[in-house]
This record gives sequence, C-alpha cells and structure tokens, in this order.
Amino acid sequence: MKSDPRRTRAAFAAAAGAAAGLHLAAALRTPFGAAADDALHVLLARNLWSGAYAVPDAAGRPVTDPLPGFPFLLALPVRLLAPHWSWLRGAELLAAALTAVLLARLSRRLSGAPAGAAAALLICANPVLAGWAGVAMPDVPFLAAAAAAFLALSAAPVSLPAVAAAAAAACLLRPEGVVLAPALAVGVAWRAGPRKAGLFLGAALAPFALWLLRCRLVSGSATAYLEHWRSLEAVAGGGLAERARVLAAGLARGLFGSGPAALLALGGALALAAAAFGAVELLRARERAPRAVAAALLAYLAALAALHLGWRAWQSRYALPFVAAAAPLLAAAFAALERRSRAAAAAVLLAFAAPGLWAAGRYARAGLEAPRALEWPRTKDWLVANVPADSALVSDEASLAALLTGRRAYFPEPAASREAWIAGLRARGVGFVLVARSGPRAYLSESARGLFADFDAWAVPEPPLAPAYSDPGEGTRILVLTPQ
Repeated sequence: MKSDPRRTRAAFAAAAGAAAGLHLAAALRTPFGAAADDALHVLLARNLWSGAYAVPDAAGRPVTDPLPGFPFLLALPVRLLAPHWSWLRGAELLAAALTAVLLARLSRRLSGAPAGAAAALLICANPVLAGWAGVAMPDVPFLAAAAAAFLALSAAPVSLPAVAAAAAAACLLRPEGVVLAPALAVGVAWRAGPRKAGLFLGAALAPFALWLLRCRLVSGSATAYLEHWRSLEAVAGGGLAERARVLAAGLARGLFGSGPAALLALGGALALAAAAFGAVELLRARERAPRAVAAALLAYLAALAALHLGWRAWQSRYALPFVAAAAPLLAAAFAALERRSRAAAAAVLLAFAAPGLWAAGRYARAGLEAPRALEWPRTKDWLVANVPADSALVSDEASLAALLTGRRAYFPEPAASREAWIAGLRARGVGFVLVARSGPRAYLSESARGLFADFDAWAVPEPPLAPAYSDPGEGTRILVLTPQ
C-alpha cells in the first residue's frame, strides 16, 4: 500500500515538534554557567566589540585557547541580549536543529527519504545532545559546520569553495576541525582529483593557520592545546588498551546514555556493525558522490578515534562528533534494511533511539520541574550589592564572576605559602574571595590541579580572611579580606 505524502509530512512535522519541545524543556535544566567555559566565551565575544581577544580576568593575557570561532558567532547575540545570558541557550538549540536538518538532507541525498528520517531521529534522540541542550559552548555549532561540509561534498556538481568554507569554520570552532579537513580532502580527491584536494586542504586550513600565527606572535605559543596535551600525557595512566576501553565506553554512552556495561557493550558493537554495513552500502553505490562522502566519513571517524586515543581525557560531549559522523552511515544501513522489511527496520531504529528518547524525557522533566537561568543567582545578587565597584574578586570561577557582577575577577595564582598568596591578593586590589566550584577538576592539567588544591586549602575563614556570605544550596562561599 502506497503511503500518503501528506500524512508522511505531517508525521515528520509532529516528530520534529516533539523533539524540539524535549530539547527546549531540557535546556531549562542547564543554567548559564553550568559549563566550565560558557562564561569565558561570552566574555571574549563581548571584548571583541572593543577589538580585544584577551583573558577577561583583569590580567589581560592574550588567549590561545579557546578558538575564536564561537566568540565571533556570539558577538552580535551577546551585544543584543546582555545581561540576559540565559537567552544564549538559543544558540545551542538552533545549532542542534540545524545539525539535524543538515544530516537528514545529507542522508536523504545519499540513501533516500527513509534514511533522512532515520538520521534526524538519531540526532534528535541522542542523549548527549539532550544533556547539553542549551549550554553555550562551540561543540554543537561545530557539528553543524561539519554536517554542512559533508552535505556540500555530496552535491552534484560539488562546490569546493562551499566545502572549504564550512571546513574552515569548523576548524575555528573546535580542535577536531584539524582532522575534519584532511578527511574531507579524501572525499574531494575522490570527486575532483588529488590536485584539487590539495588546494581544498590549503584553503580549509588557511584561517586556522593564520590564527596559530597570531597566537605565536602575541603569546609565544601557537596554541594552549599543546600544553594541555603534554600535561595530560604526563599525568594520565594506562596504556593504549586502557585508552581504547575508555573511548569505546564513552562512545557507547554517547549513543545510548547510561546503562549496564554489558548492554552498552552490546549496543556499541551493534552500532559499529551497522555503521560498517552502511559504509559498504554507500561505497557500492553507482554514483561517485556517495562513495566520496562515505570515504570521507570513514577517514574522519578513524582520525577522531586516533585523536582521542592521544588526548587521554574524556567528557560526554566528545562523543557528539562521532555520533554526527556515524549518523549517515547508520541511516544508510537502516535504508537498506527498510527495503527488505519496513517493520524490521522500524523496530531496529526505535531500539537505537529509545534510550536517548528516555534520557531526553528525563532531562525535559527536570527542566520543567526546576528551571534554572543562572548557576548561582543569589550569590550574584549578594556580590553586586556588597562588592564595591572598584574592588576585585579572586575565584576558581573567575570568568562567570566577572560576567555576572561586572567586577574585576582573577583566577588563583601560584604562591609559595598562604602568606605570600594573601600578599598577592592585596597587591592586585582583591577584597573578596569567592569559592564556587562547578566544573570538573579531573580534566585539568597537573599544574592546574595543584594550583586549585592550594586555593582550596588557603581560601578558608582564617585571618585575614573572614566569612561574609554562604549559600549551601548554590554551593558558594564568600570571604572578605580584612584590612591590614
């Protein structure tokens, strides 16, 4: 029986509306300031209007990390929305919707309409994407740029400037862009030959290379990511097998959320088999475009795996590039199964999407039951009311403190002793110490962990620091530095 196109479109519209509703509600549970660097990106975006791209902690140090793409994207929204920072949730939500649309179009072009619907569902039902809904970070805009590059690569005829522009944008958003561009060059070589692939690669990496040159000239270091990598390499334990285990477990959770280890391992193995089958389907296509895109996707996934095997750290958001790159391959496998048995294909697709939908539903319920706009609003109000405008703060959340209060805020600095640390505070005009840790510290380098360990030991209510405010519900404590 032939399906009614109007009913099909209505079903897709209803599904898209339900997914958007889940993500909107889930975003209510992720207040601004929930991520370690969201306030930093906003401060950098705001500083761009004055022509500066420097650490906004009153020290004015040049920034080499993070990359500049996301602050540039945020520059106009920050100008228009200040100081209503919670509205910046919309940036991530729009990027997530754009990613789903682009990957659906890509999968539809490669494998047909059923594949497009499958790819959109897999992205909208992804538990990590729902968990990070509304967090103002560059990860999801990076996914949109990467999806746009693969979609441009699949076009007939292919527009190399469009592929290069999308790849260049991705390189300025996230470090994974450095492996995305060469992977796309594999596909470009498949479609247009090695000479044009070389030209494409140069064009795609040129803005990133100029950024590295700028960083080298202003700070003496091309990028702080190299220092982070060396620190992680020095302190992280375990060999290649352990790194592979952490990566595999992280990817399984990135596809299906939390659950029993055995079920996650089974799900990860099935997803790997399905993606491999989908890749074979695309590589066997008559047209050159699907084969080129499949080759580029496989090269990208392999490069991502190699990158994270060397990075020695894992956060849930790192799974998102893998999921987005695998979605067209999984959708191709679904389309092949759908041609044989529509019922079996629907059952398999729902089995893949169900864990993520369940997680998204839990996040949405949490957001509706306890919506939060800022990480610690009561503490912010106290600081604005009690900290003089000419005074400064020191905090392990200095970027967020500076953005929300308008006061100068410094990160802790190393010192030989508490007495020397106190003397340093006085020298910088610091009158208040804010302890409001929210981000994970296991991810930090050894030197940073040691620095914050000193801060934890010294930022205590012992003379000359006296307690001034405490909010156990927000996990904050404020100390005032008494005059000499």
